[in-house]
Amino acid sequence: MDRNALDWLFSTAPQALAALVGLIFTGVAFILGAIDKETARDETRKDIYDEMKRDIHVNMRWLYWLAGISVVLDLTLIIINPIEDGFRFSFKGTFDPYLLIAGLIILLNVVTLIYSLWFIVHVANPGFFDKTVARLSEGVNKGTVESKDFVMEFVEMEKALRELPIFYNSSDSRPRMMTNMVRELQYRQLLDQQEVDRLASLINLRNLIVHGAEIDHVEADKYNDVKTFKEKFKKLKSSL
Repeated sequence: MDRNALDWLFSTAPQALAALVGLIFTGVAFILGAIDKETARDETRKDIYDEMKRDIHVNMRWLYWLAGISVVLDLTLIIINPIEDGFRFSFKGTFDPYLLIAGLIILLNVVTLIYSLWFIVHVANPGFFDKTVARLSEGVNKGTVESKDFVMEFVEMEKALRELPIFYNSSDSRPRMMTNMVRELQYRQLLDQQEVDRLASLINLRNLIVHGAEIDHVEADKYNDVKTFKEKFKKLKSSL
């Protein structure tokens, strides 16, 4: 392998990786845009989509690091390439450390390529949504109250929240997101941070259940929280 072959190899590799990462970034941008639009249409998917976006961002960050390091090392290897007439590699003769360095960098390029292909398959997998739901539901402790009873009580609580006078606007083309209403109540100092956190936990649990998480029962504390907030919103309605 002469100098020209090495220069060609380590100049072509970074171009190919940069092009691949650019295509992946374009696809990811399109996917994230579609996720944001879907979240605006169905707020029950928000927590799940947020987790999917975090997953995508983490993997994209790793991909950028791998591709960036690979490209820099490829270009550096071209600059410091000492080979003119081929590698010198012999157990009895002279060992050229450049051979080891070049081999490791080639391996890094291969790893980056494989990771890129895995990432494409991972994100494009039709079961990506369901796998995210399953992962989020792993940390949910099962209790004594049936999930259907929790969801029915949650519906009543949400109804009481939406009936508050400050949220009534006949010109709205679609219902307001529940999380936005909770934040507005906090802004008006009608809810404290602890209550907002408890509501966020209840909303997250509701979302997982309605989207197929294997949660048959929930903790009684969660169920009682829903009933408590339902009564609180009913009292707020009469005082606003």
